[in-house]
Amino acid sequence: MNQVENNSQTEELNTTILIVDDNQINLQLAVSVLKKYNFNILVSLDGESCLKQAIEKNPDIILLDILMPGIDGFETCKRLKANPQTRDIPVIFMTALSGTEDKVTGFQLGAVDYITKPIKIDEVLARVKVHIQLRELTKKLKNKNLLLLEEIKQRITAEAKLQETLEELKVAQKKIIAKEKLAYLGTLTSGIAHELCNPLNFVQNFAQLSSELLDEFMEDLTLETNKIEAEKFGNFTEIINELKHNADGIYQHSKRAERIIKIMVKHARLDSSQLQSSNLNRILRESLQFAGESLWEKENFPIKINTNYDESVGEVFVSYSDIIQAFINMFDNSYYALKVKLEQQESSDGDFIPTLSVKTCNLGEKVEIRIHDNGTGINSKIKDKIFEPFLTTKPPGEGIGLGLSLAYEIIAGQHHGTIQMETISGEYTEFMIEIPLKEEGVGSNE
Repeated sequence: MNQVENNSQTEELNTTILIVDDNQINLQLAVSVLKKYNFNILVSLDGESCLKQAIEKNPDIILLDILMPGIDGFETCKRLKANPQTRDIPVIFMTALSGTEDKVTGFQLGAVDYITKPIKIDEVLARVKVHIQLRELTKKLKNKNLLLLEEIKQRITAEAKLQETLEELKVAQKKIIAKEKLAYLGTLTSGIAHELCNPLNFVQNFAQLSSELLDEFMEDLTLETNKIEAEKFGNFTEIINELKHNADGIYQHSKRAERIIKIMVKHARLDSSQLQSSNLNRILRESLQFAGESLWEKENFPIKINTNYDESVGEVFVSYSDIIQAFINMFDNSYYALKVKLEQQESSDGDFIPTLSVKTCNLGEKVEIRIHDNGTGINSKIKDKIFEPFLTTKPPGEGIGLGLSLAYEIIAGQHHGTIQMETISGEYTEFMIEIPLKEEGVGSNE
């Protein structure tokens, strides 16, 4: 066995080599020589001891004899490579076997190299040094791969966050544009409304004045009945009544035009900035009362009202006046459908009880409101357009088609809620409304 000059500067400090051999002479020789080159040496006399030390000490390389008592080198290598804790440790077989089949078996089991006995120190040092360098390079590559994977994850996360931020910016941009459009529409509508209201006021005043003058003229004409032929008097009376009817019609339609303008201004000027904490159940009670007083109580309209309020709903953040207006509009439509169906049933001697049901339910982050009436329902041809402005199912002169449209804008647009409808023509209509309970995200147009 050739000796080489001790050059400790060429070897890595703290490199640990596990030598596995049952031959004490070979062990002593290998240990005494390798220690001179600053290697930390571990020794095992059999395969079982090798497996244990490999797990406990995690050596940088293993020199493994093939022919040993107990489990041989092949089985030991097989078990080393099967264990995740030791599979990456390079194994170099030391053997007197020189057959190709044995070498192939060793490589198939995961060995990285072979050293033939009797061992030559120059050869051992060269092979050990190469495989230790390869192991270090493998470790560095693995670490760099881990760092690269982490960097890729961070970049993917950053890109996802950037994309999310971009989407938020797009949404915010749309909201800003929509808000500016609404502001412009509000200003434009207010200007138009102001210009229209002045001539409408004149129309109303002159219509009332004409009606009053006609009443006075009719009184004076009645005093002169004896001086006017009966036929002429009848013609005069008919003309005066017709003029008065026209004047009254002009006044009523001008008032209706005024109401339309006011609702259009309300549509254009919906503002969610005045959100406040309000009791939703109380809002619904007040809306029912206001709608009933303003529309039906004067006519002694018989209606059964069922309410089922979930008291756990409590407070919601809403624009109080706007949300009450939305519910009044919806109750108004229900009342009208009930009235029409009642008139139809009375003409056919039907047994019908007009019923309006209102229910609230706490869904956690949202509250659900259901408004159900057993009125005329809505024709399937127009139910998908029921929330569009100026669409009305009422006869001309009775509706302007902005009630449900305004309710939709207040609930869905202003309060970020949802409103859906189920209906069967001639049987019922039910609105399902959901409104967020919390202030976050409600009504924010910023």
